[in-house]
Amino acid sequence: MKVQLFTIRIASSHFSADQQALNDFLQQIKFVKSDTHFVESTEEPHWSVLLHYESNPQAKENSITVEEADLTPGSLYVLECLKQWRTDKAETLNIPKFMVCHNSELISIAFHHPKNKEALGSIKGFGAKKIEKFGDEIIEVLNAL
Repeated sequence: MKVQLFTIRIASSHFSADQQALNDFLQQIKFVKSDTHFVESTEEPHWSVLLHYESNPQAKENSITVEEADLTPGSLYVLECLKQWRTDKAETLNIPKFMVCHNSELISIAFHHPKNKEALGSIKGFGAKKIEKFGDEIIEVLNAL
């Protein structure tokens, strides 16, 4: 088991970035447990988060940044189909497209072409909630191609 310490500063100028760093890390590992403590300091009060985790080889495998230039012509077609699905879904839900999926997520899906919802979970940005909400439809689009 490994450990990693995070500091989540309370000041609004740092809070979002610190929290995003923690969330990004959690996407890449297998969570075991955490210990949190509030540190009162006259300089800068913050939360101290100690994470106990195990390596997640599957997450590391797909965490390599894939860019659109890395896609084959077939994968570019898959990407265009996924973008059309995202546009339609965003219009249906009346939300911005990025709230459905970011471009980087769609590029990773087109590159890795997951076969089921479990494999979709290895794509960076896809946690349990997003898979529950959109996983079946994404796999449906992929299987239709």
